Amino acid sequence: MGRREESVGVQADNQLRLRIENWRDAFRDNTTGIHKTIDDLLWNYAAFRTAIRIISLANQRNRNRSPINQMLFDLIANGYWSGLLLGVRKLLDKGHLNGGKGVYSIRSVLDDISVCRPKLTRRVYVEQVRNCQYDLDALLAEHGERLRTADGRPTWVSKALILSEDCHKEFDFLSGTAPENRTSDDLIQEAIFERLELRLSNLERISAHVSTHVAHAGNRQSREGKSLDEFDIRDARVAMKELKQLADLVGVWFANEGGAGLATYIGDQFEGLDNALIATIDLDKLEENWRSIDHDISSWRLSPEDL
Repeated sequence: MGRREESVGVQADNQLRLRIENWRDAFRDNTTGIHKTIDDLLWNYAAFRTAIRIISLANQRNRNRSPINQMLFDLIANGYWSGLLLGVRKLLDKGHLNGGKGVYSIRSVLDDISVCRPKLTRRVYVEQVRNCQYDLDALLAEHGERLRTADGRPTWVSKALILSEDCHKEFDFLSGTAPENRTSDDLIQEAIFERLELRLSNLERISAHVSTHVAHAGNRQSREGKSLDEFDIRDARVAMKELKQLADLVGVWFANEGGAGLATYIGDQFEGLDNALIATIDLDKLEENWRSIDHDISSWRLSPEDL
């Protein structure tokens, strides 16, 4: 191999390493990363389910009085549904992973991985994607020597051996290869990406609705057939469950990242719920505040002379 060919090969290897790091960043980013989006969706889902439960419990105790002001509950509900739908759309975004207009979504990561598939051999996957030792035979030999040296005494199994074994087993599934037929040049089956995309596509109606009803003010023609009128909290659970499962699987396979889950709150997330929102004596002040807001909004007028 000449120097030019060797240089091109090194550049290609470096580019692949950068792309692998980008897959990890897509999950780890604390601002718009996949795990951050999933975490927020799960937390808000639990919080909204808590609000619904509060109303249900209050209705059981006092059926003659609403347990929460309808105006505030509508605000909570509208905020929850908008946040949920936008979050789902973010995870399904069809944009590219890289570049000035890049996005962090499950689909953008999968699309980028699919492009790299011809270079993602078993060896590259084990060593670079999963940061494991490739040579399983050498690790098994080391473990056997450790057992002989221990002479019957308890001894730990090498963590490197466990990780490498698990990694090779996962790539057996991804490549459709039996353990006895493993080679360092095995590749991931294209069918893996097709199956993952199919599951994402099953949620596409949510993305279509958001694009015409939430993120953009679609006209009657663009909104036609894209309504989610029957979508309720049960559908929200199904959608989030599917996205969490897919994100967890793709994260483990290609970003060496564990799954997301419901966050642990530092403190008492139910603190203050047993207190009234406002004292009866202060209701007149709320009325005064409402009139002030109404008066202010009424003054928002633009005359031709103001242009």
